Amino acid sequence: MDVNRRNSAAYPAGQSKKRALTTAGVIVLVIAAAAPLAAMIGNTPLAFETGAGLSMPAGFVLVGLTLLCFAFGYTALSREIVSKGAFYTQVGQGLGRPAGVIAAYAAALAYCAYSLGMAAAFGYFTSLLTKELGYELPWMGCAAFGILTVAFLGYRSLDLSARVLTYFMIAEFSVLLVFDALVLAKLGLSALPLDVWSASQVFNPSIGAIIPFVIVSFLGFEAAALYGEETKNPRRSIPVATYISLAVVVAFYMVSVWIIIGSIGTSEVQPLAARESGNLLFALSNRYGGEVLTAVMGLLLVASMLASFLAVHNAASRYLFALASDHLLPSALANFHPNFHSPHVASVFMTSLQLIVVFGLGMYGVSPYLGIASSMIGLGTIGILAMQIACSLAVVGFFVKAKRGNRVTTRVLPTIGALGLTVCLVLVVNSYQKLTGSDNPLINGLPWVFLPLSLFALVYARWLKINRPNVYAQIAGAQYRPVSERLAVETNYENQYCIIGAGPSGLVMARAFIKEGVPFDCFERHSDVGGLWDPQNPGTPIYESAHFISSKWTSYFYGFPMPDHFPDYPSYKQILDYIRSFARAFGLYDYITFNVEVVSAVPVDGKWKVMLSTGEIRTYAGVVACPGVTWHASIPRIPGADSFKGEIRHSVSYMKPEEFTGKRVLVVGAGNSGVDIACDAAKFADKAFFSVRRGYRFVPKHLFGIPTDVLMSGQVLPPKGVAVSTDVGKMLDTLNGDLTRLGLPKPDHDALSSHPIMNTQILHYLGHGDLIAKPDIKELRGNSVIFKDGSEEEVDLIMLATGYEYKMPFFDPAMFEWKDGRPQLYMNVIHRSERGLYVLGFTEFADAAYRRFDEMAQLIIADVHATETNVARAWLDEQRRTHFPDLRGGKVYIDSPRHANYVHTDTYKRLMAEFRRKLGWPDLDDGSYADLRRPEDGVHRQRGSQKTFTVQSADKQHSTLEAGQ
Repeated sequence: MDVNRRNSAAYPAGQSKKRALTTAGVIVLVIAAAAPLAAMIGNTPLAFETGAGLSMPAGFVLVGLTLLCFAFGYTALSREIVSKGAFYTQVGQGLGRPAGVIAAYAAALAYCAYSLGMAAAFGYFTSLLTKELGYELPWMGCAAFGILTVAFLGYRSLDLSARVLTYFMIAEFSVLLVFDALVLAKLGLSALPLDVWSASQVFNPSIGAIIPFVIVSFLGFEAAALYGEETKNPRRSIPVATYISLAVVVAFYMVSVWIIIGSIGTSEVQPLAARESGNLLFALSNRYGGEVLTAVMGLLLVASMLASFLAVHNAASRYLFALASDHLLPSALANFHPNFHSPHVASVFMTSLQLIVVFGLGMYGVSPYLGIASSMIGLGTIGILAMQIACSLAVVGFFVKAKRGNRVTTRVLPTIGALGLTVCLVLVVNSYQKLTGSDNPLINGLPWVFLPLSLFALVYARWLKINRPNVYAQIAGAQYRPVSERLAVETNYENQYCIIGAGPSGLVMARAFIKEGVPFDCFERHSDVGGLWDPQNPGTPIYESAHFISSKWTSYFYGFPMPDHFPDYPSYKQILDYIRSFARAFGLYDYITFNVEVVSAVPVDGKWKVMLSTGEIRTYAGVVACPGVTWHASIPRIPGADSFKGEIRHSVSYMKPEEFTGKRVLVVGAGNSGVDIACDAAKFADKAFFSVRRGYRFVPKHLFGIPTDVLMSGQVLPPKGVAVSTDVGKMLDTLNGDLTRLGLPKPDHDALSSHPIMNTQILHYLGHGDLIAKPDIKELRGNSVIFKDGSEEEVDLIMLATGYEYKMPFFDPAMFEWKDGRPQLYMNVIHRSERGLYVLGFTEFADAAYRRFDEMAQLIIADVHATETNVARAWLDEQRRTHFPDLRGGKVYIDSPRHANYVHTDTYKRLMAEFRRKLGWPDLDDGSYADLRRPEDGVHRQRGSQKTFTVQSADKQHSTLEAGQ
């Protein structure tokens, strides 16, 4: 069962997301958003007035071909990345974050301007309709009605559904088709004058005059990439919807304007357009279809414009919301409504802007049609054209950097599209005065506002990079779309590999080797699988009160979700059972040699000599070390420790809270284990103290009854009436209040700049006085601990929860380059110089680890495959030597050994996805290992024995520190 569906079912308080759109639904939404009837009625008269109106059908074809070139690249990039931010995301991905910031501000300005133009246009044409119906209303009153209606719907985030828009679209097409049919019936073939296709019109030097009005008619077709994200298969739906929408709109516009020219007569096009202006199509409708057709056309026009106005308003609001979420606009715009889950603040801002600008200009005497609508829609067109050009170049940049993609569709055609769109942009800017119908230099100079805006965006991007690198790292973030097809060649593996350790990462590696058919041995020094989760495993850091810090809904092996009867945050016993069930389900026990330790592994002549605790030496082509990271205690040097009369222990030795009974206990360290143990001390010790060096934020495991990681990952929406801030630090500060009142230091870093501490029970005990916060230790003196604030406490036991050192005792440490106690590996997995040496699990991130382990195991498989087949071997060797990707994605984490190997999850996933794509490996999902799954999940056969038995959990109730360990 799909995990997201399980989450929604398990948490009815959290609302599931809306039903997926179909490809046909996307096509309808895109065409309806373009408002074809409004485009014909609003733009055709203005184009005809230029004197080059007869070239308009050819103009639609030329612009359509230009946009087709753009669409090839746009859809190619949409197939690769999830583009929730459309232009903003794609430009940032292809041309870099500074260009992405420019695109963000330009797109926001363009959509805002476009919504202003739509408000005025709606008022103008609604007023015309009321005049035709016999009771004329002022255009500002009609505009006010439209703005307030859209404000109400936008505040509640109510888009007109695809079904309703389908009816609108059918009606719009039908009324124009009826008009076309009436004209053809009356005029015959003369309704299709061939003059418009003459060389003098197709190659008319003045054709540039009508291009601005033509290009405006296509605005919105690129929204297929946005709507397509809500389909079941965006990789297919986005290209199909884009091409079909473009083809339908081009054909519809071209034929309709051709017949409109025929209905007027080629010699009368310009004079009649000049006389009738925006009333041109209504006058023609009266001439050929009578008042009924005109009334129907007017009503549909108003309805179409209202729907289009709403779509543009919501698009602008969501753009402002997205940019505020990325800290590119004031954070207030990133708030959303607790009941409607709409960007209501951004929507209110848009409504206020529409009222101020439209009514301000209207009262100043500016024409709603030739002044406000034309100038604002024209300004929006300039911004969107610029974004389309940048997006075309971004496609080229993205695929050139990725070194893949069809050369024609990802390089040649996008370049042609960029050149064609640049011509259109120049023409629109040069014709802007005609669009506005104004002689005011201030109004006609509006297009140049994009230049200072772009300069500001560049300066601000630079400032963010230097002063707020974590914010800068979020800009234009995107994920790759899943790839299911394997391009890497199949092969028969002849060489054997060695896996050291049968904890979670070792089991993941074993399953990956089995799937690929790689021969291997796996050695586990203990008597069973489970690694540190097994309290009977000597040296384990397990303690009784700790639990998984990520929920079962996000922490699981691919294809093996945790059982429904598990609690949200399982105990050690349940996790140990889960790991062993996983090993049984995929037959991993059959490949593991228990009670045998790897003593040493040494490279010799391109192979690896592995010495076992039995004294045997075996030779392998490679070694995968899966030792875990919480076995070797990191003990700080404390002045006076040698003469301290109490007891000093590391938390690796801690097992149960009864150890604190009758003692005054000081717990040192605020990691997840330190916080858990401090809570135990608060309950069982005579007196409990908690020493921390710096301030941290504490994350509750549930928000509004929903596991925090489920809610914050967007798997379910918040309950009705709840608004969750997009600023995690602000949200935690609001939930927990001022921590300094509890004696804790004020946090000195962003919430996501350190490993999350998933425990708010600590605040309960601090608030009740059962636990007393203390600063860092200055020195120990007799039975006393002297703290850096000068305070002193007598203590019987100091429990050091100060982390662990990364050690692999079976390797010579000199084989590795070390930084802050962490080995430096390519992608934190592959040794940079010793071929065939891998380490799985020495990476830390704020995410559930098991599926990341699976993806890291696939990197190892890809490297092994390259060695066996010699395909891409040279490239991989070059990568190991020279490629040093920023695994943090520009983010800055606190300076501590704990975070030396910390990576940014989304960045790391993206880099691994790039690695797989370059080598032809598919992405993993819950079906990747389905063919290995055994039906008898509860039973396994112990290796080397014919005895069948069911694995039972250990008696001791201990659990662990970290999710994924």
